[in-house]
Parts: sequence; structure tokens; C-alpha cells
Amino acid sequence: MLILGVFLIFNSCQPDQRRSASFILIRHAEKILSSNNDPQLSTKGWQRANELVHIFEAIDIDAVYASPYRRSIDTAKPLAKAKQLEILNYNPYELDSFAQKLLNAHMGETVIIVGHSNTTPQLINVLSGTDYPNLEETEYDWVYFVEISPEAIPNVKKLQIRM
Repeated sequence: MLILGVFLIFNSCQPDQRRSASFILIRHAEKILSSNNDPQLSTKGWQRANELVHIFEAIDIDAVYASPYRRSIDTAKPLAKAKQLEILNYNPYELDSFAQKLLNAHMGETVIIVGHSNTTPQLINVLSGTDYPNLEETEYDWVYFVEISPEAIPNVKKLQIRM
């Protein structure tokens, strides 16, 4: 039922799949609380990362991006493996140029982007001209669907996936 719901929401974002760009933005999964600047995923985080495989199993994914931090890469790993895609890195401190790269390189494609509590909403805002606030440190369950039409008209949908 959840997979069908995600698929229906996702497809409603794509009136012209041949030319629109569809970006699915996800914050990395739950991390181990640590003083380390690059903590690993917690057990719950690994469960969430593995659940993404099932959530997006019916959707063709063309590329998977993650920031160069362990928690983002590990969140993307199960899905990238299931889709037989390499995880591409991006610099979370250069979101304007990354957004332009996404728009130039991925029109007509569906792309997953794993980021952080601040970079995920900031990238959504750059791509769509919206004003989403940063996520709270405890928020891990939001998935954002950003469609950019061939005419550069953005459409953003937000879905909460609780575990």
C-alpha cells in the first residue's frame, strides 16, 4: 500500500516523463549519536536505508547522489545496489552549482539525492524557489519529490514515511 501511494504521488509529479526532471530528496537515515563529525548509521538508520529499496522498487531511478559523508553514503547504498547504480558524490557546500548540474544533466530522468537536515531543504529551495525550513535534528522521515517541467516550472510534494 505504501509503495503504491509513493508511486501514485510520484507519477502525479510527472505529466511529461520524457522531458521533466524528477528529483527525490531524502535526508540521511538515523545516525549513531557521537562526537565524531562523520558518524555511522544506527541500527534504525540501517533499517530505514534498507526500506528505501522497497519504497522505490517500482520507480526507475537514473542516478543516486549522496554527500561525501558516511551517513549519507550508507543511506544511499542499499537503493543504489538494488538499482545497480554507482553513488555519485556532491559537495553540500556548493548547492547552487549542484542544482544547476542536476538541471543540466538530468532532464527527463529520475534522481535520488541523499543529504542532511539543512542541505536537503536548502537544495529543494534552490531547485524550486520554495522556502522550506531546515529539518529538526530528530526528523528523518520526510521524502521530497521535486519535479521540474521542461518549461522550468517546479512542483514539490512532501511525503512522511514513519518507521
